Amino acid sequence: MKHALPALLGLALVTLTAGAQTAKPSATKTEAKTTAIETATPLTEPLKDGAETRITCIYKGTGKSAALSGAYHYRLWVPEGYSADPKKTWKTIFIADPNGKAKLGAMGDWIKKHGYIAVMLEESKNGPYEPNIVNFLTAHADVLKRMRVADGKKVATGFSGGARACSLFVTLVPGFGGLIFQGAGCSDMNPLDRSYIVKDIKVKALAGTFGKKDMNYDNAARLKKAFGSRITIFEFEGGHQWAPREVIEQALNEVDGKLPK
Repeated sequence: MKHALPALLGLALVTLTAGAQTAKPSATKTEAKTTAIETATPLTEPLKDGAETRITCIYKGTGKSAALSGAYHYRLWVPEGYSADPKKTWKTIFIADPNGKAKLGAMGDWIKKHGYIAVMLEESKNGPYEPNIVNFLTAHADVLKRMRVADGKKVATGFSGGARACSLFVTLVPGFGGLIFQGAGCSDMNPLDRSYIVKDIKVKALAGTFGKKDMNYDNAARLKKAFGSRITIFEFEGGHQWAPREVIEQALNEVDGKLPK
């Protein structure tokens, strides 16, 4: 996947509004009569502790980004005990899947045990980067308004193309403290020697998980070369896949332990 970074960074400057706009997905003339108009999930929508809720965000682009206008979604996990203390802020993890519609997966038990808010991106998937960026930016802007997110304690993780996308996400907005690569390296690389360009990745807590038979196994060594002692790589017996529970929990513990106290 390729991206034009200056253009994508421009998307981060757009004001994103939740709760007041609607978007109608593109449709043919024959489909138009039955296509529903989506509305942003109100910020007043009741949320239940220990449960997932699907959130709809509306993006209205201008100029070159007008074609990206429409509804974007994420699934929000609200940790147990969230409503008990209205002043407490919470660690938050953003998850991206190469096939879209990200889930907690093998990370679920750990995320629930450690009291993280989870943001699972739906439209972010392999393909053009622009929709992925808009999905992330709309979800990020929304969850900051909707939830009490602890600054500096945000983590991003994804598998394969989702990992590459996350390496870009953490450069677009402030407040990320952790990044976990699963089955792939960075989105930005030098075309001459395929070394990763990581100058914009400022997060201090980094980890990677790779199966020893993964087609991207060499990405682990390239990440280590790029980040040095900043990153810890966890390997497992397997191929190109999300890390199994026991491995991703090690990576999550590594990153969580380095977040601000």
